[in-house]
Amino acid sequence: MKAIRKPTQAALAASLGIDPALVTRYKRRGMPVTSVAEAVRWRDANIRVRVGEATELEAVSGTVDGEELARSASSMLQTAGDLLQYGGDASALVPSLRRALAAVPPSWRVSVLAPPNILDTLTADVARAMDRGDPDGLLFGVLYQDNPVKGEVDMGAFWYAAAAGEVLVRPLRA
Repeated sequence: MKAIRKPTQAALAASLGIDPALVTRYKRRGMPVTSVAEAVRWRDANIRVRVGEATELEAVSGTVDGEELARSASSMLQTAGDLLQYGGDASALVPSLRRALAAVPPSWRVSVLAPPNILDTLTADVARAMDRGDPDGLLFGVLYQDNPVKGEVDMGAFWYAAAAGEVLVRPLRA
């Protein structure tokens, strides 16, 4: 039978998301170092986390996350576009694709690449409403969450938001 070794200080630090020097200070205060689970339980019970302004590390982390989210959304869209191109049905993927698009931070949205066929699928409801115009005396209101100035809309951002499910079309009475 193989003996179970306790985690290294570096492994504990990585698991707890802290600096290795802080592990030493926590050990002096009584943190167990025999397992990550015990260290987490001790930290949760004994350490009060202070919340302050975002640090440079958090700002960089947000940038990296945005890049990864944009890359992931692009990959999903490409796969769905390929499925459509070869005669498949991508309708079951629409909710996941919309969640992936919506998760991309606004500053990273311009880097998301998508085949036109899947964009057509994701924006079809908004396009149909715009094509219908005002049948039967109804006005179609387009609700766009990030509309910068009333009357001025970045069309690329608008259609991205439509694909992400952030544009809602609903009939309004005149």
